[in-house]
Order: sequence, then structure tokens, then C-alpha cells
Amino acid sequence: MELASTIEVVAFDAYGTVMNFTEPDFIVTMAEICAAQRLDADAAELWRRFLRASYLMRSEHHSDPVYKRYDRAWADQFEYVFKRMRLPGDAWAAARQFKAALAGASAFPDARPAIEALRPHYRLALLSNADDDFLTECLARNELDFDTVVTSEQAEAIKPNPAIFDYLSRTLGVPPGNVLYAGDNPIPDVLGPVRAGMKCAWVNRNGMRKHRNVPHPDVRVQSLQELAGLLVSHR
Repeated sequence: MELASTIEVVAFDAYGTVMNFTEPDFIVTMAEICAAQRLDADAAELWRRFLRASYLMRSEHHSDPVYKRYDRAWADQFEYVFKRMRLPGDAWAAARQFKAALAGASAFPDARPAIEALRPHYRLALLSNADDDFLTECLARNELDFDTVVTSEQAEAIKPNPAIFDYLSRTLGVPPGNVLYAGDNPIPDVLGPVRAGMKCAWVNRNGMRKHRNVPHPDVRVQSLQELAGLLVSHR
């Protein structure tokens, strides 16, 4: 794979790519929030409305997302959803419980072996739409180590805004074209890095269809193990 010869840094998305926290886990978390606050609501519906609120309130996953710390944004989203569902929920308590769930997420089984296989050959980074506190706790719990960790809180920008990828490139001191970004969600994790001039690998664990308005990734894989195998074998 010719691509491997130009890559200096492999950078990963966190949740859904390295951390095994995907849509079913978010719905479970919503159910736990409802149970904790004794709210009579369907967890899947609450999650659907919560996602919709994120799109409406700061255009997350769109072309020009508005930065806001996640704990503040989540509290705003819960307040918005609770009002429209006529639920007597405590938005800040829900946001704290939501954050705790993400801090307690476990890594995918293939994450550590893939990271350690790549380490002798590439610099390794993690870039996530996250606040520093819960992501740092999650990485520590999973004993995962990267040369560089960048959050949306540090960059004051969220994916797919190219500004967060530009921040990573400046922090690394490496041209964008020498960075391969690996992530699971086509819009933030493929559209974002491509717009910033990075190479990208789409880690499509669940056979998701790519949006028509998203450019083609440089690499498509079904796991981090597959990605590591490709990058190491062609180094």
C-alpha cells in the first residue's frame, strides 16, 4: 500500500473507533438516566430526540459546527428534550450521568493490539469530539497511551470542522498530508480530515453506508486489527 510510505502519524477517533461505545450503549445510558430520575419515557425515543437537538442547537456533524463544551451542550440538549417531551427531568444531572457513562467506556478488544502493532512504525495520536476530563479518565481506565491527545475542548472546534484537524497537525508539527486519521463515522471522520488535507481510514465495523456527499476514504477497513495489518505490512 503506497499510502503507508507517506504517513508519519496515525490518529484515531475515540468513541466508536477505539472505545466500544456505540448507539446501543447510548440508548442504554438514556434508559439509565430515565431510571435514575424516574422519568416515564422510551429510551430510544429520548436518544433520537437528543441527537436531533444536537443538530438543531450546534449543527454537530454538519459543515460548520458550533463549539461548546460537551457537559454544557448536553445539559442544553437534555433541557430542550425534556421540555418537548414534557418530562420533569434534571438536565444537569442527566448530563453528568451521560458523561460518567462515556468516562467508563471500555476499549474494543482489537484496540490495544492494533495500537501496539503500529507503535514501532508510526507516531500515534487520538483526536476526539470530547471534553478533556471524561476522555482522560476513559483512556486511563483502559490504560491506553498515545503520543498526542487532542480534544474539541483544546481546539475549541468540533469535527467535521477542519479547524480541529488543523490544530492536531500544528500540535504534531506534521503536515496534514502525512497524517492518517481513522474513525467510524463518515461525516466527522472522513469528510472532516479530507477537508483538512489529511488521509483517512474509514473503520466501518457495522457495514454502514457512506453518505453521498462524503468523499471516498483512502482506506476502508472493518476493524483496527485490519488497519494495523495493512499499515505495518506495507511499511
